[in-house]
Amino acid sequence: MRGRFVLVNLAAWSLVLWGAQVPASAHMRDYIFNQGYHTTRRGEFEVERYHDLNLTEADNDDTYSSKHQVELEYGLTNRLQLAYYEVFKWDRPKDWRRDSFKIEGKYRFLESGELPVDIALYGEYKNPNGSRGAASDELEGKLILSRDLGPWNLVANLIAERKINEHEDLQWEYTLGASIPVHPKVRLGLEMKETLGDQGEFGIRRKGHELQLMPVVAASPTPHVRVLFGPAFGLTRATDDLQLKSIVEVEF
Repeated sequence: MRGRFVLVNLAAWSLVLWGAQVPASAHMRDYIFNQGYHTTRRGEFEVERYHDLNLTEADNDDTYSSKHQVELEYGLTNRLQLAYYEVFKWDRPKDWRRDSFKIEGKYRFLESGELPVDIALYGEYKNPNGSRGAASDELEGKLILSRDLGPWNLVANLIAERKINEHEDLQWEYTLGASIPVHPKVRLGLEMKETLGDQGEFGIRRKGHELQLMPVVAASPTPHVRVLFGPAFGLTRATDDLQLKSIVEVEF
């Protein structure tokens, strides 16, 4: 399994290096938790390399784990993009393993600024590695709302997800974000993510309530490469103490 992870990463970084030589025109992402409003333009590719280091208990290295994603995005039209993800995980008891693959679609309505609030829809299918009894396929949907106010961008994602192979109510969560440019190549932002539970256990007083707050730096060393980084701080007992998140995005 480690060999497959290495091959996927070599392929991803090769595309990153090749993409660094290619001019690009699409809007690149400003957030890590949030899906932004913009999509890849028709006929364009993007490669994104995600890395998460999870410190469930910051003072106990036995609880450390990491997640690695490689995503390929393609603009089917100027408003509809499709994507494929390969996801790998590492932790001390299980070492490296392929966690899942995911298929995504995102569609945005009109062009930015034509409505009082920019609206997009996002859908994702996740196929976990392993038997159907141990790991159910999942569907996730997002309503993406965005608005530019002067130099600021504000974004919100309303999220519902459900396991396919098990009888389970919809699970609800949301993310919020705000970002502002501080340099022609750098944006600073702040994001929040909160789980709300299902209809039977909905709200902030439930046992599994998770809440995270994350400052984000998004920098563009070239016009077609974006690097994002942020430490996500857990604000409830059910949340990992700290997650260090990063994304490298290259468009073609």
